[in-house]
Amino acid sequence: MSPQVSPAMEQRNRASSLNATVETGIAVRSKIWMPYGDIILQVVSTQFRVNRDVLAKHSSVFRDLFSVPQPVNEPTTDGCHTVQLYDNADDWAELLAVLYEPFQRRSRPQFNTLAAMLRLGKKYDFLQPQQDAVSRIRYEFPSDFKAFNDLEADMTKIKYRRGIYCDLLNLAFECGIYSSVPLLAFCCLRENTLEALFEGVERDDDSRVTFSGELKINLALAFGKMALFQHRVLCWLRNDSVVPGRSCPSATRCTQQRNAMACVVDRDHGGQFNLGYTIDQWDERWTGMLCPVCEETAVAFYELNRAKGWELLPTFFGLAGWKDLKDDVDEFSTPCYAGFYDC
Repeated sequence: MSPQVSPAMEQRNRASSLNATVETGIAVRSKIWMPYGDIILQVVSTQFRVNRDVLAKHSSVFRDLFSVPQPVNEPTTDGCHTVQLYDNADDWAELLAVLYEPFQRRSRPQFNTLAAMLRLGKKYDFLQPQQDAVSRIRYEFPSDFKAFNDLEADMTKIKYRRGIYCDLLNLAFECGIYSSVPLLAFCCLRENTLEALFEGVERDDDSRVTFSGELKINLALAFGKMALFQHRVLCWLRNDSVVPGRSCPSATRCTQQRNAMACVVDRDHGGQFNLGYTIDQWDERWTGMLCPVCEETAVAFYELNRAKGWELLPTFFGLAGWKDLKDDVDEFSTPCYAGFYDC
């Protein structure tokens, strides 16, 4: 039988896990240095002077920490006790900027901000920042087919840049948002060549996003599976099984146009499969190429296979089906992607 732990002892254990001691060495003050702050967070060697009540309001971990009496003889800086943390200082700079400057953060957050809200939100129970970040990722990369169909062409909840899909895929695995992994992985394959995914995808600042060896293998295998699936479901572009239809008034013309539609697919990605045809909506370049009768039939057939592609999407990446993909995050009922300060 496990020994009983009192609530007071549990609080002290949580507080000690934050290691409220200052290591020797030179600490650098960050730009976030509140003149009326009453606590200093030292993240490795970077210090942030902030307010206990702000941290306690948003984080149950810090709320518990501050409820434990501080040692009387503990050294202070500018009259403030110091809490030593072993995280990424840039993550803390991003999260604290969100907490202290919410009105400047109303637009789509950049990846670094989103990642900080998610990582630190999960670790220290900053509930609203975490919920906001999770909501944005789930919105842009849903596990529901209807929600996917309702998405706009460009991301509206997260700021786009080169390599964003790859960064988000790594983040989703890191923080347990597994329901968004299939669509994120698909977007990585659709936007990048396998060569780029293996060597590292460039960001806007010319740095590169890299994947683990296991993930690279899974992406390569998924590419092959989706290419085969797409080849099968697009066979109608290369035979008479769908177009021209029995009621087609211009069979010769529609046959020629169907062949031209196949050429559109072949030209994409330098002759390689454009994997977008696995789940993306009807190609607008095809609209009007066939007679109305054949186009209606072709669209219906395409949509049927697109729905099949969506159902199979997780399995292409070696994952469980959509219904069995569970996120490792606390569930919440209200989407917060308008900004956690509006929740």
